[in-house]
Amino acid sequence: MGHLADLPLIRLLQFPWTLRWFWSALPRTPTAWPCTRDAEHFAINVLGEWQRDLSNTFAGRVVNKFEGVELLEETVAPCLANSLSVMCCKRQQCVDAGDHLIIIGEVTKYASSAGSPLGYFRGSYIDFAVGNQAIQTDLKSAVKVGCLISHDDGLILVKEPNDSRWSVPALFWRNGVGQRDIIAQVFKKAGIQGDVSFVYSIFEEGSDGYTKLFYRGDSVSETLPPGHDTGWEVKIFHEQDAPWDLVDGEYTISMVSRFFKEREADAFGIYCDTADGGRIAGIAGKPVNWMEWGN
Repeated sequence: MGHLADLPLIRLLQFPWTLRWFWSALPRTPTAWPCTRDAEHFAINVLGEWQRDLSNTFAGRVVNKFEGVELLEETVAPCLANSLSVMCCKRQQCVDAGDHLIIIGEVTKYASSAGSPLGYFRGSYIDFAVGNQAIQTDLKSAVKVGCLISHDDGLILVKEPNDSRWSVPALFWRNGVGQRDIIAQVFKKAGIQGDVSFVYSIFEEGSDGYTKLFYRGDSVSETLPPGHDTGWEVKIFHEQDAPWDLVDGEYTISMVSRFFKEREADAFGIYCDTADGGRIAGIAGKPVNWMEWGN
């Protein structure tokens, strides 16, 4: 089957949910061709938007492309861990097509997780969530979900590419994605592991045209990623850094400032934008599992 470093990585954007058979055309390169021709199994890895660095590695000229890459266990072909979707395929037929080889395989195993796929078009990566955001905003149904994540007595903020201002980690809630999944996507894109405690603030910022829903959470990661491959720059800010001055939006600034004050007092509340200027409902005690409520 050859060394793992010689095996091709195939990127795919979308496919039918009822898929059983899969075909792919591969170029006859000196390294990929012998392994592809002789392999009885191959893997399809659908990369998520958080895997840009991984995509760059496999698209480059690194000799051992799999060095340091985490793989799923108990698979006969290399399936990349933390991918959006993976498919293990058994080769059924190979067809010559000029300078390419068409491989037809049967999907024997399949796994998928929540998130947006990684797209590449005309020399740059594209964000599929942007199109979904535009559609939802036009329909006045868009919701952006984020989390105020505590880490080492500070607050985690992120910066988008080519943006001079910081923001609270947040993503647009796509149709068909569950509430737990969208929060997991926010943590995943920031490269952080953590726990969510409770809803913190709900509001609409000026003329944005969509609702913002923020939770409170805590990071359990020992360190932050030096530079996450989705393009988010991740950094911890403490109260003396005045992080509320680093974000945009009247309501967002107020939310970040309130977060530090309430954490110092250990008395959090939930803010909701209302016609009379907004209201805060206080929460006594810490959130507990619902099965423990009232015991």
